[in-house]
Amino acid sequence: MEITHFSDGTIGYEYDGRQFRFNPDQQLSEHFTLREMLRSRYAEERGILNVPQEEGIIEALRILCQQVLEPLRQALGQPVLISSGYRTECGNYCVGGVSNSQHVRGEAADIYCQCQNDARVIYDYIAAHLPYDQLILEHRRRWGSWWVHVSYTTRKALRRQAFTQER
Repeated sequence: MEITHFSDGTIGYEYDGRQFRFNPDQQLSEHFTLREMLRSRYAEERGILNVPQEEGIIEALRILCQQVLEPLRQALGQPVLISSGYRTECGNYCVGGVSNSQHVRGEAADIYCQCQNDARVIYDYIAAHLPYDQLILEHRRRWGSWWVHVSYTTRKALRRQAFTQER
């Protein structure tokens, strides 16, 4: 896929016979940009172009930011770091994501946490105060990393599934 950079800051590309053009620096909410929700260290390291390949993904990311991530940031009074937002199907497969991942629809984000306590604070706040479809406190023992996966959808009623997962 070839990317075209336009003088107005937008980028454009063709995928599956459809034309896409968007500004990666557009604000999805007060503190979150589209670029931040598309950034993927894993994709960058492997040359995977992590850009929306379906209509509606940018709007789904905007809703996720406005309904969950921005209110969380406001409550914490500090930045919320997204380690994974939108993923292409290829990128999702490569990171071991589930086949029906909400990341692929732009409905999920993984929030980076420095330690278990930070992860617990974020998880508990979202569970008690914010709307969500799925909320997972995740820990990868091998690397000692913690993150909180949160999703929000308008396609169906929110399930409010909340649990912890160790890998």
